[in-house]
Amino acid sequence: MDFPKLLQNQKEIDARVTELASELDDYLNRGDVVVGVLKGCLPFLADLVRKLSHDIETDFLALTSFQENTGRVRLTRDLGIDVSGRNVLLVEDVVDTGFRLDFLRRHLETHEPAEVRVCTLFDRSDRRVLPVKVEYSGFVLQEGFIVGYGIDHLGMFRNLPSVVSANQELLDKEFADGGSELADEIMKIARGKETVEC
Repeated sequence: MDFPKLLQNQKEIDARVTELASELDDYLNRGDVVVGVLKGCLPFLADLVRKLSHDIETDFLALTSFQENTGRVRLTRDLGIDVSGRNVLLVEDVVDTGFRLDFLRRHLETHEPAEVRVCTLFDRSDRRVLPVKVEYSGFVLQEGFIVGYGIDHLGMFRNLPSVVSANQELLDKEFADGGSELADEIMKIARGKETVEC
């Protein structure tokens, strides 16, 4: 088993975010709204909006975690600005089963925007249960479990500049046993390789 391993380094992520911003400049106009889904979207959204050419507003939604394969989720933070009649870009870190995204799209429609489009850093279309539409995606993901660049595990790894695939079972076992060898290796891979390349 070759875990953990570097999946997307900082340069690759930055290059793809720049390309996405260029694509989005054709869609977004002054006054449109970019809505991030907390917390995983934060590094991606921050990098993305800084590369956009138009003045836009940003806001956030937050959800509870949902029970595996049930689709049950609850909104814990709603929009704080009026998006009625405006284009809304919903920004996610990962879209997989579609349960969460379906819920978010339906919720945003109650705010009566002109249109809602979705931009995700990672698209796991192979895991779709609900057929949700993703208009803009950074990378198609086929790895099982990833951390870094906003994507966490038990609150850790969000601040890593790269994305690393890892074995969740081994990581959970290590955390339960009070160890840190695998977590340290993940951080070294995410940070160390970037230090060498820069």
